[in-house]
Amino acid sequence: MFISGKQKKVFGWGRSTYSNSSVYSCTAIKSVHEVVKIATERGYRISCRGAGRSYGDNTLNDNQVVLDLSRMREISSWDPVTGIITAEAGATIEKILLHCVPSGWVFPAMPGTRFVTLAGALGNNIHGKNALHRGCIGEHVQSFKVILADNKLYNCSRSENIELFYSVISGLGLLGIIVEVSLQLKKISSYYVDGKASVHNNFSELVEAYEEIKDKYEYSIAWVDAIKKGKNIGRGEINYANFLEDGDYAIRDHKIPKNLFGFIPNNLVPYGAKLFLNTQTMRIVNSLQVKTGNMSSDVQGKKVSLSKYHYLMDMKFPKYNYFFRHGFFLYQPILPTGNSINGFQDLLKITHKYGFYSVMSAFKAYRQQKEEFLLPFPLDGYSMTMDIPKSSRRIKEQVKMFYEMNDCVIKYGGRIYLGKTPVLNADQFYAMYPKLDEFLSIKKMIDPTSLFESNMYRRIMGISYKDLRAPSKYSI
Repeated sequence: MFISGKQKKVFGWGRSTYSNSSVYSCTAIKSVHEVVKIATERGYRISCRGAGRSYGDNTLNDNQVVLDLSRMREISSWDPVTGIITAEAGATIEKILLHCVPSGWVFPAMPGTRFVTLAGALGNNIHGKNALHRGCIGEHVQSFKVILADNKLYNCSRSENIELFYSVISGLGLLGIIVEVSLQLKKISSYYVDGKASVHNNFSELVEAYEEIKDKYEYSIAWVDAIKKGKNIGRGEINYANFLEDGDYAIRDHKIPKNLFGFIPNNLVPYGAKLFLNTQTMRIVNSLQVKTGNMSSDVQGKKVSLSKYHYLMDMKFPKYNYFFRHGFFLYQPILPTGNSINGFQDLLKITHKYGFYSVMSAFKAYRQQKEEFLLPFPLDGYSMTMDIPKSSRRIKEQVKMFYEMNDCVIKYGGRIYLGKTPVLNADQFYAMYPKLDEFLSIKKMIDPTSLFESNMYRRIMGISYKDLRAPSKYSI
C-alpha cells in the first residue's frame, strides 16, 4: 500500500475555520501519482498540505481530498561547500537548519516558525525578518519537481519549464503538487546575533526610526500595540540584529521550553489564555511591554541564538493557536513606504470602530521582489500582521470589517498576503494582484478540469458546485 486515507476535520492553524476532508498521507512520489490518478478518474478535487501552518483555508478542502506531504521529508543531497540542498516536499525548515547550520549555512528566508515545510514555503513564497534584504524564498530556489494534473513529473527552474517555475512558486498549491526542492542556503558568520531594541510612541515615530535602522541590520521586526488609540496609535518596539563574526555554529537554545516563564506548563497555557485573553488584559500587557520590554527581553542581548531570536513565538507560546475560544483570523496587509503611516493608522482605526482588536501585531520592512513570480506579495514598503480573535456571535460584522479593511489597503496601493487572508472577494483579489488573469490562464491550460482546488480558492473566486462527488468514507 502506498497511501493511507482517513476522514478528518482539518483546521487552518488559526483554528477559525476547518473542513471535513479525506486526508491522504503520502510517503513517496509514487503514492502521490496514485492519488492523482484515482482523484482524476473519479472527479475529486485535491488540496495540498504540509505542516498545517497556513492560518486560514488555503489548504482546506470541504468533502474532498487533502493530500498530506508531511511524511515526505528526506534530505536527498547536501553540499556544504556550495550551500545547495535538495529535499523532499515535507522537509521542514527546522530539519534543514539542524542539518546545515554546523557547516555555516542557514535557511535564507524564514517565517516566524521553523515548522513550515519546503513545499508550503514555496506555495506561499514565504518571507521573514530579513525580507528587506533577502526577499522571499522563491528568489533562493534553484529548482523543484512538481506533479501536474496530467500526472506527469516536471522539473522546473529558471531555464526549464520557466513559466511553471514563476507561477507554481506563490501559486498556493493550485497548479500542482511540489514533491522536491533544491534550494540555495545563505552563508553565515555565526549562528548567533547581537540583538537590539528601541521603543517609539506612535506609528509616525516608529516608521521614522525603522527607516533609520532597516538597511543596517540583517533582521528587523517591530511589535505594535494595535489597541492603543489617540496620539499613541501604533506605538511599539523595534527589534533588530546582525550576525556575530565569531564562527560559532553550535545550535543552542533551540528546544522549546516545557514551561512558560520557567514554571507554567505549556500544555496548560491555552486553558488560562482562553479565560483571560481579552482586550482589557491585552491593554495591560501592552502597557507593560512598552514600559519594560519583558516579552521581548529574550531577543535582546550581545549573543542570542538565531533559534531564540527568530522563533520567539515558537519558544514562548508553542500552542498559541489554541489560545482563542473560536480561533483567530490572521490578516497581513502590505503598503508602500510613503503610505504606511496613514494607511496603517486607518486600518487600526477600522478595527477600533468595529471593536475587533488585534491582540498581537508585528510590523516589518520589505523590498520589491527581484523576479516575476505571478502572485507577488512584497512591495517597497511595510507589512503588519494582525491577530484578531474570531467572534462566533458577531461574525457577520467581522466579515464586513475585513471587506472594509481590504478596500482601505487597495486605496493606499497595497495588497494582503494570500497565506493570511480571512476575507477577500474576486474584485479585491484582482485589484491587489494585477497578474491574476495570467495566473488563471496558466491554471486553465495545465489544469483544465480544476483538479487542484481549496476552500480559499473557491471562496475568493465565488465558485460553488452542485452534486460534486465526495470521496467515500473509507477510501478513494
